[in-house]
Amino acid sequence: MTLIDIFDDRYQHVGTDDKTTAHRQGMWHRTFSALAVNPTTHRVLMQKKAPGRYGFDRPDYADITVGGHYEAGEDIPDGIREVHEELGLPVTYADLHPIGIRQAAVTLAPDYVEREFQHWHLLPLDVDLDAIPLADAEVTGVVEIDLDDAIRLADGDRHTIPARYATRTDTGLTYTDDQLTRDDLIPGYLAVDQLYLRLFATARRYCSGERTHLFW
Repeated sequence: MTLIDIFDDRYQHVGTDDKTTAHRQGMWHRTFSALAVNPTTHRVLMQKKAPGRYGFDRPDYADITVGGHYEAGEDIPDGIREVHEELGLPVTYADLHPIGIRQAAVTLAPDYVEREFQHWHLLPLDVDLDAIPLADAEVTGVVEIDLDDAIRLADGDRHTIPARYATRTDTGLTYTDDQLTRDDLIPGYLAVDQLYLRLFATARRYCSGERTHLFW
């Protein structure tokens, strides 16, 4: 059982509860998320999660690079733990570029409701794909794509783009060149507030040298 802090809809702390109950009853809580972007090559990383990660059936989408729940009592910088756990990289919170809070509410399954204050960050990561160890068994792989291609895909200008995959196998990580399509992306992140597009566009602004007021 993982205890998390619970909030009201104005982000005022009201107590703690376990994560499963929070999602079953739709309690407001906070999460950490980061999109990894290589400022040298202008490429971004997407994550592939292990089956059953959410406790309900979910297609094998290409998700945002890093994401997870803050545990009870953790402060905002403590979210860097998720980068260590999922990617296995020794980065610090100071390496991140915070880009704002997204207040999101969506029912993903009858007993799984997300009501979250999502703390979003860019993770500048100037490393090769084969230098990422993928420490967490809940992560089956990562997908590396060109940032401009990512924007075209999220915007609907392209349906398919080239992609480089690192995939966990019984003998380690394997690397393949393939394609990524719009069908591989989370539909909810393409609709409503166009999360993918906003994040990719913000990453491109970061790569162009913008650092102040870089909110999305």
